[in-house]
Amino acid sequence: MEFHLVHSSLKSLSEYCMKTEYKGWDLFDGLNAKVFRATPFYNSKLLRLAWIQFFKRSPVNLRHIALVPKGYNAKGLALFAAGLLLQGKIQESGALYKQLKGMICSGYDGISWGYNFDWEARAFFVPQGKPNLVTTVFVANSFLDYFDTTGDEEALLLAQKACDFLLSHLLLFENNKSLCLGYIPKEKTRVHNANMLGAALLARVYAQTQDEFLLEKSRKAMEYSVEGLKDDFSWPYGERHHHQFIDNFHTGFNLVALHDWMKNTGELRWKEQLEGAYHYFLESFWLEDGCPKYYNNSLYPIDIHCSAQGILTCLKLQELDKKSHEMAKTIACWAIANMQDRDGFFYYQKTKWFTNKIPYIRWSQAWMFLALSTLIKHETNYTDETKTIS
Repeated sequence: MEFHLVHSSLKSLSEYCMKTEYKGWDLFDGLNAKVFRATPFYNSKLLRLAWIQFFKRSPVNLRHIALVPKGYNAKGLALFAAGLLLQGKIQESGALYKQLKGMICSGYDGISWGYNFDWEARAFFVPQGKPNLVTTVFVANSFLDYFDTTGDEEALLLAQKACDFLLSHLLLFENNKSLCLGYIPKEKTRVHNANMLGAALLARVYAQTQDEFLLEKSRKAMEYSVEGLKDDFSWPYGERHHHQFIDNFHTGFNLVALHDWMKNTGELRWKEQLEGAYHYFLESFWLEDGCPKYYNNSLYPIDIHCSAQGILTCLKLQELDKKSHEMAKTIACWAIANMQDRDGFFYYQKTKWFTNKIPYIRWSQAWMFLALSTLIKHETNYTDETKTIS
């Protein structure tokens, strides 16, 4: 029954995404509003931040009125491409990889990708076309998936060049023991999930190339963020005072990154920390029915991104806890029952007072597309293994 439900959900989601041609609005694209950009208010950092937060929090989609165009998001395309590979759709995935090659940011060493909108955060402003670590890492990982599936050497080379970008432009500091990678060039904010995602990419490329330089840098980066783990195995988002929160999906990013790092390096030096942090994740961020908590101490907002990353995290770390596989299915079934529209797309959030049903293409659709594709792949492999044993 669960397997049929997940298949049906992914089919409906796939049909929706294919109709959109994987193009749409983003949670943070408010500054693409032509109405706002044409005013002098756009020059104010405070007003930019207020505008983008208003669009993010509003359950009413104002993008038509404000003339925000739908666009292609590199990170979203990478997630869709990875999901298509899991479904065995190599040709369709290859078309997205070709599109991603045309979205590389210019003016930086190596290769990199950014968002298709200006982005104002409390810590920094990121103009459209400026690369960031997280987008670059997810795109590079999707190229590595393509290399693993097809043997395309160009895909591996692109991932290697992405590592060049990380080490050329995002190295915040380094000493004999550790280093930290930043989120965007020329900014000093230290964020654990970004640093660990970067470390995991360096290690994955090392596994293919045996480049000891990449291994050394990845180990030092991971050392820095593992040191940031609290005594109770919780991970704060970052180093700044307002980054001390502990949330669901960023913790999931950290867990997957650390797991992948140890797998690709063969070094198990942080196995105890991984196990402790994973058990904290399972105990702190989920209700019994699979509903996600956003923070370790708060249920709301209930966010589809947490559901998607929860599925991926449980499947990736399933050898660490026997409940993991069933938990992934429970999370998926809750999301399908409570967050999927009859038109196939997934809602963004539920709060105490309303449900935000805006169909964000990257935040909601791409992540659930990858999560459900991964779940079906795992379930199929699990079923095949069971038949072989019997």
